Amino acid sequence: MDMNERKVRILEAIIRDYIQTGDPVGSRTISKKYDLGISSATIRNEMADLEDLGFIMQPHTSAGRIPSDKGYRLYVDTLMERKHVNPDVERIITEMIKQKINRIDMLVEETAKLIAMLTNYATIASAAPIAQTTIKHLQLVPIDDKSVACVIVTDTNIVKNHIIRTPKELNFHLCMQLTNILNECLKGTTLTEISLHKIRISIEEKLKDYSDIAASVLEVIYDTLRQEDIPNISIRGVNNILDLQEFSDREKIRDIFKLFEEKLHLVKLLDHNPKNKTTIRIGQENIYTPMKDCSIITTSYTIGGYTLGNIGIIGPTRMDYGQVVSVLEYVTNHITNMLNEFDDS
Repeated sequence: MDMNERKVRILEAIIRDYIQTGDPVGSRTISKKYDLGISSATIRNEMADLEDLGFIMQPHTSAGRIPSDKGYRLYVDTLMERKHVNPDVERIITEMIKQKINRIDMLVEETAKLIAMLTNYATIASAAPIAQTTIKHLQLVPIDDKSVACVIVTDTNIVKNHIIRTPKELNFHLCMQLTNILNECLKGTTLTEISLHKIRISIEEKLKDYSDIAASVLEVIYDTLRQEDIPNISIRGVNNILDLQEFSDREKIRDIFKLFEEKLHLVKLLDHNPKNKTTIRIGQENIYTPMKDCSIITTSYTIGGYTLGNIGIIGPTRMDYGQVVSVLEYVTNHITNMLNEFDDS
């Protein structure tokens, strides 16, 4: 049985109508609302063929038809049209990114919140693990006679602060001297590549009288590495799912919420995205059982060719794919462009 142009047009009409209304679609609806130039009887016959081919299904006896995962897959791969992002929405997105561009961790949080608001779906955003980044700058700042703050800044502008207790008094001038030496040894070093023994030797040669400070700085770097080995994840708009008719089953929604509570699960939901490409996983294509009635759309944002993180939108399989993809790609492309401009400057 061939999937001819007429069947494709009818399938597209069914999907568009079902996305808009959430109601099973019958042949009379297609005949009245869509100018296909064929009778209701012909539409019925073609719908029967589409059902046999697995592109649509009948949820209840005597009801109309709804798209299957296979039908949605054909739609997003060959029929979906990206929609123009509203100029007012463009301005909101641009302003948010400008305000947060110098702090990736804050940018991730605000991006998830904004996309959830714009799409009315759940949104997950991640920043790359700090273990994959390099040290951009270290700063020692005296707090009192026996303690200093060690500030670690990465090349992705993530900032981590640690308090170090010191047996010797360190004034501002001495902290500046130590800061300069530590940056000579550590700037541009990848956290995962730091060899404790090698770095100790290099620093101890330059800081003979302050080896305890050197050891403490290295310790907090490794503490940072252990704490941030999992990407920074923000999830927003989870409650949006409660308003969707597909998730009126309390047990189903409970399982989804339980999945969202585990950070490693969220990482895996975003982890199957090829670099610089939008990925759409529909229903049964998702790895977790609670996600079998959902679609997940993910893409990444980069700086200098390096992937900083991913953003994913979670909603029902009956989502407006064209609109969601347009918003997601606009945001991530904008972030990538502005990050690279920021990095160049």
